Amino acid sequence: MIKTSISILDCDFNNLQGEIKKINLTNANLIHIDIMDGSFVNNNTIKKFDMDTLSKYSNKKFDVHLMVDKPENHIEKYITPLTKFISIHLESKGDINKSLVKIRESNIKSGLAINPDSKISDLHKFIDLVDMVIIMSVYPGKGGQKFINKTFDRVKELREKFNNIDISVDGGVDSSNSHKLISNGASILVSGSFLMKSDNINNSIKNMLKEW
Repeated sequence: MIKTSISILDCDFNNLQGEIKKINLTNANLIHIDIMDGSFVNNNTIKKFDMDTLSKYSNKKFDVHLMVDKPENHIEKYITPLTKFISIHLESKGDINKSLVKIRESNIKSGLAINPDSKISDLHKFIDLVDMVIIMSVYPGKGGQKFINKTFDRVKELREKFNNIDISVDGGVDSSNSHKLISNGASILVSGSFLMKSDNINNSIKNMLKEW
């Protein structure tokens, strides 16, 4: 089954309860939480996302995306009963193996995200510790960027090599590119403004998943 993960990076943080309750009423599978430390990327969102508050309001599982250096020092605070995935970046300064093992030992699925300018083959040595790969279709750090078309080939390359992992695509994903991403092997679609700013989120999800 193809899953959708709603990114709340651009949501109204002054009305977080209302935003989460709106998502609770949709057919989305996951809530995607973008954590940035101001080092790996310029933005810093650590104080924006309080996991206790999110857990209080949400009935969806969390898909936590750590855009941070030294991810092994951040993992602990995002372990909650609702956390399904915690993903770290291949390019981060830190111990990738240690971080992925720590996530799995917490009974949470491990993810490894890769930037558009990194080689897919650089993931291979970590794949036995990974449940999901996030292929970034924009450069990490801010929302609303234009989808990078070479992502289609990167998804296909990874899927042809590994059939037993989830492949998530994050950045600029909407109904104009979702069908080709799924055809090429994506199993999780992360979408932010396309869904959050939609008048009818369920209809927009349906358009993204049409034919699947």
